[in-house]
Amino acid sequence: MKTEFKNLLLLRVLITGLLFIASEGYGQKPIGLVDSLENSVKDIKEEITRLKDDYYVIVPYGLAGNVGVYVSQDYVILVDDQWAVLSSRIKELVKSVTDKPIGYIINSHFHYDHVDGNRSFGKEKIPIVSHVNVHSRLSSDQQLTLSGLQKAHTADVLPTITFSENMNLQEPKETIELIHVKNAHTDGDTFIYFKNANIYHTGDVFVRYGIPFIDENNGGDIYGMIAAAGYLIEHSNNETRFIPGHGMVCSMHEVKAFRDLLVLILDHVKRLHKQGASIEKVLSEVKIDEKIGGFDKENFIRHTYRMVQKHEK
Repeated sequence: MKTEFKNLLLLRVLITGLLFIASEGYGQKPIGLVDSLENSVKDIKEEITRLKDDYYVIVPYGLAGNVGVYVSQDYVILVDDQWAVLSSRIKELVKSVTDKPIGYIINSHFHYDHVDGNRSFGKEKIPIVSHVNVHSRLSSDQQLTLSGLQKAHTADVLPTITFSENMNLQEPKETIELIHVKNAHTDGDTFIYFKNANIYHTGDVFVRYGIPFIDENNGGDIYGMIAAAGYLIEHSNNETRFIPGHGMVCSMHEVKAFRDLLVLILDHVKRLHKQGASIEKVLSEVKIDEKIGGFDKENFIRHTYRMVQKHEK
């Protein structure tokens, strides 16, 4: 528990810094997020943890996503690859559990803290698998909600294999299901389900730091986040393990708590909207427990209000 608390505390500090960078950028030349943050992440600590034979997770202590690691028969499969400046570290951690080479990488979505490593691994001609919207987003500059500019990747490091809905990857001892999640954290999210092991990597559709970041500029929507959490609950059991985008590996209990938090906020906003409440009234009425960390609560309520206006006509 102490390790998990320290990890989440560090992440919240970095989230605060990220929001500061974003606020400094309003009305000015767009900030390149990767350039701004590389120096702050290059020295973060990470560890690789065994989930079961051949299944591992690389957990960072800072602003980087969890990396799923599956050791297949002839090579290693990664889910996400963090930052280009951390690629050597990732290789070292993988090498600490197997001598097999990295065979391919799956991107859970397009955000820099999960797939900036494509800029390093892609140059090594390692195949990268993603939803088609991830390829599209990475192909051009993207203005992230509240978070500055994510610059385009060069053509030589873009995902090489894409899919539009769902896709199965067949390994000798595992079936890996890639499940497109529509308009949740972004418009290109993928759940990666290791069927035989009963392990999900959820990307940032499910996180454990509190109020999630929903990238509204790029297709994110609280309605989709709730639907996606519902999918996980419906398609899992008490033995399922979840690798969240950020935070420690957990069970269905934590996914349910996350879903219930979002539903509670959305339902309150919906009731007020139905009564004709203005955004000012909603902000004064909807209260989120101060103990809950994560992204800015006011901005989250404003997003929820906009999505209610969109969906509840």
